[in-house]
Amino acid sequence: MSLRFAVYGRVDDEHEGKIRSLIEHTSVEEVYFEEKIADTLNFDGYSIEEILEKDIDFIMSIGGDGTLLRLMQHTDLPALGVNTGTVGFLTNVEIPEIDSALDKIDSDDYFIDERLKLDVLLNGKKVGECTNEMVLFSDEIAKLREMIVHHGANLIDRFRADGVIVATPTGSTCYAMSAGGPIVNPKLEVFIVVPITPFDMATKPHVVPVDEPVKVELTGEDNSGLMVLDGKEEFKVDFKDEINVVPSENRAKLISFEDNFYDKIKQKLVSKSVFG
Repeated sequence: MSLRFAVYGRVDDEHEGKIRSLIEHTSVEEVYFEEKIADTLNFDGYSIEEILEKDIDFIMSIGGDGTLLRLMQHTDLPALGVNTGTVGFLTNVEIPEIDSALDKIDSDDYFIDERLKLDVLLNGKKVGECTNEMVLFSDEIAKLREMIVHHGANLIDRFRADGVIVATPTGSTCYAMSAGGPIVNPKLEVFIVVPITPFDMATKPHVVPVDEPVKVELTGEDNSGLMVLDGKEEFKVDFKDEINVVPSENRAKLISFEDNFYDKIKQKLVSKSVFG
């Protein structure tokens, strides 16, 4: 009995009993429940700030990929993703597998899959981190925006589109893929730049190294947009603003048991319908 960890996310009635039983697992020494999940279970709860002050080995995220991404905006502690969502591409464990996963962690039969994260700077000031992507949208429905994207001093493209995505390899299997971007192995250290429904058919996605920042700007005095980080944090921007995306010093750390990226693509994105 040696594991000390926190539990974050959401739990429904179907899985409430299993999550309650975590405190009784033979490998567990201490469990701290984040406030929202604690309210559901009628346990003592802690804010995420209080949890990060505890001496814990990892945080268990209960939910889908969005829950895990939200957690990673707060911490770079290792995370064990338990899937109760639809696809669960980032989450590595299903509810029935929790006990086995805890036993493997207790016996050191796992590894930490470290992933690139992005720092996003708005006019030179860091405004957030992303595990998946930074997206700049038009802030008006059905209104194209003209954008200029640079990699360091080099112009990548100037185009009119609904928006642009700057993603990590982790994010390449999310919104960037839906917008026509490539699937990129998460072991690579690159940015994926994907225009969203560009007007010019010659405008294509680019994969660029992280040795230089990716700079995104709107052009024209009437241009304004909405910048969204990992689908959560939102910022209004206009033609006077400069967005720079650089590698973060922090890493996304996923507790994993198999190095199965391509198998997971087949299971989660090809052969499995997200509609059941």
